[in-house]
Amino acid sequence: MLNEEDAGAGDSPSMPAPDVVIASVPEQVTKYIFQKHQKAIPAEGFSVRLLSFLSSIREEGTLGLKALGFIEVEPRPYQIESALSILESMGGSGILADEVGLGKTIEAGLVIKEMILRRTARKILVLVPASLLAQWAEELTDKFGLTIADDSAIESLSDEFEGIMLLSLHKAKSRKVQTIFSTLAWDLVVVDEAHSLKNHLTLAHRFVFSLRRKYTVLLTATPIQNDLRELYNLINIVKPGYFKSIRLFRRKYMADRFTPRNPEELRRMCSRVMVRHRRSDTLIKLPPREVRTHFVHPSPTELEFYTLTLELARRAVSLLHVDEGDHIMLLLSILLKESTSSPQALLGTLEAAVLPKIVRETESVLLRQVLELGRSLSITAKMEWLLEEVASQPEEPIIVYTEYIKTQNKLMELMQGQGALVHRYAGNLRLKDKELALAAFRREGGVLLSTEVGGQGLNLQHCHRLVNFDLPWNPMKLEQRIGRIHRFGQQEKVQISTIAGKGTFEEYLVTILLSKIKLFEMVIGEIDSILAYLKNPIPMEKRISRIILTSPDTASIQRRLDNLANEILTAKEHFDQDRDSSAKLLDLPAAPEEVL
Repeated sequence: MLNEEDAGAGDSPSMPAPDVVIASVPEQVTKYIFQKHQKAIPAEGFSVRLLSFLSSIREEGTLGLKALGFIEVEPRPYQIESALSILESMGGSGILADEVGLGKTIEAGLVIKEMILRRTARKILVLVPASLLAQWAEELTDKFGLTIADDSAIESLSDEFEGIMLLSLHKAKSRKVQTIFSTLAWDLVVVDEAHSLKNHLTLAHRFVFSLRRKYTVLLTATPIQNDLRELYNLINIVKPGYFKSIRLFRRKYMADRFTPRNPEELRRMCSRVMVRHRRSDTLIKLPPREVRTHFVHPSPTELEFYTLTLELARRAVSLLHVDEGDHIMLLLSILLKESTSSPQALLGTLEAAVLPKIVRETESVLLRQVLELGRSLSITAKMEWLLEEVASQPEEPIIVYTEYIKTQNKLMELMQGQGALVHRYAGNLRLKDKELALAAFRREGGVLLSTEVGGQGLNLQHCHRLVNFDLPWNPMKLEQRIGRIHRFGQQEKVQISTIAGKGTFEEYLVTILLSKIKLFEMVIGEIDSILAYLKNPIPMEKRISRIILTSPDTASIQRRLDNLANEILTAKEHFDQDRDSSAKLLDLPAAPEEVL
């Protein structure tokens, strides 16, 4: 293991050049980097090959990115530049420190894919907060065509392992996993939300530092808070010995813990191991968002249906003695979300007899009441509101999101019944049918009725209206939905409408997420970083589920959700402090690079 205090200066292994350059350079990438480097655009225009393009801006005649020809995403120019900086200038190890919302995951994905294609990384470990596991898995799989190893194979890992292991840092630093990893040597280690590694005394820092690895990439929008030693600790992970030792770092760069000495030189040194873009650097300017919350009044039958479903779920918790880690808790939370989505969604689940036998037998009367009420509801207040909204501007395309297929089917039936043009997009469709639905929506307008599968990977900026018909309990899913239309290329003010029933827990969740936390006012990507600052590692969805299922009454639900919101606001304060401190040191113009 490396000695953090006195590790000698050492460089990461240099990155070998790709043997073939296969990707052409997009026009926007060419323009962006030529302008940034103040080079004249070639007379032949933008149809230059990547190798000749990069050779024109780097005296050494540098490398290209194979990965651009093998991915299902079009990176922004600054993202390509970030990946190239890590791979070339920094020798494969560095810190991706772009401001929040600029797509550091895409940059890391480019680095991972490129190293795999160059055959410089076969054994890769990606460590992320537990709340981001699903998002990372989807990004790497869908956008970069990468396969994630099953983490159940951890105990049998050996040096013969080849692939990508994706783990939460919380799980990875456990004693059991540490023991297994102590025998392994990784080609590449990637750590997201790396602010958790700033303190060299924490278990997380010691664990990552102890890993045997060739290349290391850290992702954080906030590489420093106030204490300059945090910056040293992060850089010492990616480049052990870069500043020789903490004693020399203090002597040369710290007037005190909070004040840098020789700040221009320190910024220049950081720029050699850290790539950072500000939003103002990217030339991305998005139109404003208009956020609307619509509280509808459910009928007495709807409210009874909702109330009895909640009571059924709570009795199941009591009967089964489940906790937040039990799969039954997940099932019960689905039932609750379905009850505020549509009767059809909940009936589909209950009629499949998914509840444990003891619940179905002990609570048979209550279960029968819920089923009878659900079957009597042919339309709900939320559905009526949506029909009016769609009919009010039939010439304007609109996207409607729901989590459930049964709800989607019912909404499609109702909207088509009033003559609306509806395109269905869902995970149970064949790829060809999905593509046809998107093409028709772009060409003809109308309504795109989508499940969560349409929350990621789609570019729908030709549309500026979005309705959240039901509310996912994971704030990042809400953010992903918005990101489909509030993105580069959007020309109109984005209108986001969220519907919730008065007197339901959905009303309280909407109030907490939108009014108190102001989720929809955040920059895309900001909520990911804020949630990573929470001290409790349990994912938000599980915490909300436990609050609703174990609270004895409405007042308790409101109070506990309010406490959770306060936790998030405190985490946001810490994140904002770190962001401001990082910007203060890192975002001032550095002095020109000295010619060595």
